[in-house]
Amino acid sequence: MLESFRILDLTDDKGFLCGRILGDLGADVIKVEPPEGDALRRIGPYYKEIPHPEKSLYWFAFNANKRGITLNLDFGDGQEIFKTLIKKADILIESFHPGYTETLGLSYEELSKLNPSLVMTSITPFGQSGPYRDLKASDLVSWCMGGMAYVSGDPDRSPVQISFPQAYLQAAAAGATGTLIALYYREITGEGQWVDVSIHEAVIHTLMNVLQFWDVSGIILKRAEYFAQDLALRPTKG
Repeated sequence: MLESFRILDLTDDKGFLCGRILGDLGADVIKVEPPEGDALRRIGPYYKEIPHPEKSLYWFAFNANKRGITLNLDFGDGQEIFKTLIKKADILIESFHPGYTETLGLSYEELSKLNPSLVMTSITPFGQSGPYRDLKASDLVSWCMGGMAYVSGDPDRSPVQISFPQAYLQAAAAGATGTLIALYYREITGEGQWVDVSIHEAVIHTLMNVLQFWDVSGIILKRAEYFAQDLALRPTKG
């Protein structure tokens, strides 16, 4: 589906899955890492339990179907090489803190001068504008502020974090969707655009069914383990 498109991936764990999804759809995704390699290569578990940056199963899972290069974007040579790559790219995905790309001279405004049809997707905790723009947030903070912790887990205990970074994964999936929409628009008009993804908003959108519980049944949905227990105890037919 996307085999004719090239993507540069500057994301960390907030956006790994975005590039993975687009790569699974056939795009040529190039993961750009710093010279020492991405720090998240050192997250276990490891293949055959051998701690090594080339054996992280976490890294494999979220960066499959990607090629890789290293560039030091903090210095002029690396920035110039990156700008050369941008001229031949269709999509850039990144998850730096808002404003950071501007300090490197790699803002969407600057890059779109080099490639007017570029689609750039930015994934950040609270988006590029608004009162929370400059605040930092972990996956757990985004999960809780988005409201998911209020309806997930056992009702007789405090909310707990589940194993995988669900808020980041939801945002990365939303980023892939937004990128595809922008790419479709570009194919019609020839115009690129900047896709702004808020992790906070991505989590909120997973809770649209919670609002409908009140609208339809007058129920304020909370953590409710008994739903799962009830289903497990029901007899099956056959």
